[in-house]
Amino acid sequence: LLLLLYKLTFDDFHREMWRWFERILREEGKMLPRASGENQDRDEREGKEALEPAEVEERELSLPDVIRSEVNLLVLPFFALWDKDVRRKTETEYRAVITKGARRLEIYWNVSANPKYGYPGPFDKKVHRAIEQIISELPLPIRNPIPLGSLNNLAKRMGIPKAGGREYRKIKEALRRIVATTVVSKGIFYCKGTKEWVEDEFHLYERVIFKGMRLPNGEIADTNYLYLNSWYLENINARYVKPIDWRYYNSLGTPIAQRLYELLSIKFYGMMAQGGSCISYRYSTLCDLLPVARQKYLSFARKSLDPAHRKLKETGFLESWSWERIPGERRDWIIRYYPGEKAKEEIRRFQEYYEPPRPVLELPKPEEEKEPLAEDQAELVEKLVKLNVSEKVAKELVRTCDRELIERWTEAIHYTNAKDKAAYLVKAIKENWALPEEYLKALEEKKREEELKRLRLEEERKRKEAAERRRRETEELRRIYESLPAEMRRKVDEEAMKRLPSFMRDRIRRGESSPVLEVSLEGARKEVIREWIESGKLDRNVV
Repeated sequence: LLLLLYKLTFDDFHREMWRWFERILREEGKMLPRASGENQDRDEREGKEALEPAEVEERELSLPDVIRSEVNLLVLPFFALWDKDVRRKTETEYRAVITKGARRLEIYWNVSANPKYGYPGPFDKKVHRAIEQIISELPLPIRNPIPLGSLNNLAKRMGIPKAGGREYRKIKEALRRIVATTVVSKGIFYCKGTKEWVEDEFHLYERVIFKGMRLPNGEIADTNYLYLNSWYLENINARYVKPIDWRYYNSLGTPIAQRLYELLSIKFYGMMAQGGSCISYRYSTLCDLLPVARQKYLSFARKSLDPAHRKLKETGFLESWSWERIPGERRDWIIRYYPGEKAKEEIRRFQEYYEPPRPVLELPKPEEEKEPLAEDQAELVEKLVKLNVSEKVAKELVRTCDRELIERWTEAIHYTNAKDKAAYLVKAIKENWALPEEYLKALEEKKREEELKRLRLEEERKRKEAAERRRRETEELRRIYESLPAEMRRKVDEEAMKRLPSFMRDRIRRGESSPVLEVSLEGARKEVIREWIESGKLDRNVV
């Protein structure tokens, strides 16, 4: 029995060690030969995607030279550019004030992560690009659900030639994360099919169904399927897309260079269609659209973006770029981009795909020069910016609205229940709304506290002044006493003794001494001297 137990234990240990070793090799891409039956079943139980006969052909997958990307998602920010940003990022926000005809409107774009899945980052963007490759290969019109093929197919499209269980899990997590990410658009996402600016809350991907899960019709999915959002799908079918040179995109290497290529390639078409020579962006606007952290100093801003600028110039996409100061602004600049031969050639090659870009996100010309802000105005602008009001809108408010009203509302906004406090604050100042009741009550309470504090300080001041007067009077009377002739001092002492209680006089006559007796006698002397000066018996001037 003991020998049998030992053999069974050793066999279990050997089997588990072999499974662990095989799993390590598979994650490193070193595929071991598969035995049929038990091993294949075990792999499927452990989440490894076994290659089916139909999927073996994907090993020879040829990647496209061009993919079609939806225009809004090329211009507006969605994915974080670096993994380090994903860990601390919960949302991306872009807002601006635009002019449509005679109206001034605020546009707004917000991408917020689901706390369970986190914010979509660089890996998720690669998954999205792989899906765009699949969509580009399908004939129009595209309909939900979109068959994605195997996870191995997606991995190869992402540039992962040897994928295993770990990569497959990451791809599934990325798809779930994008599905869970919420987008809010207010007048900024353009739908070409209906020719409207969307005001809606939606998800880029509505649903993902993995192989083996149940489809809405009750069938079991034979592959992985994706459901796109209706706005996004409608734009693809309306050909509101921009071709991306996939090989060139990957050759750029850095996230900022790739993101600038996406954004500028859209804007260069509109510029050239209007006969322009360059496009201009405020640095602050560009930071929001990429998105990257905004720097306070020009040297740091250039250090952040210029490596990507140089890469785009070296590859012919940019002819040049320039940084220019904006009069009256310390922490914002104009960046001008001039298209290179690569950009011009791409526009000619893909002419039929381009849709003239909407003017809401670019800055064709620098603002007219205005008088520099005074120091107190600049401080007020900084207060508004800290409350998430854009610097441009803040300056407009400071120049056109009452200073006291702005100061009051920068405090009062914290007493409102507004979800979008920046938008609420701007509208309240522009339309001169009544201040919140809670703020007014807090203001009155603050005034009462300040008045009580003022009274306490005044009382303390008077007490100190009285004490100082007594000190000076005591010193003066002591000086007078010490300057009196001996006979006069004796008379003052006799009069002072009469004014002391009898028990004190007896103790002094017996020659006793104590601090209490000395203080009492000195007080009596001061009283006598003061009375004699007032009655004229002593002349202060003579003394």
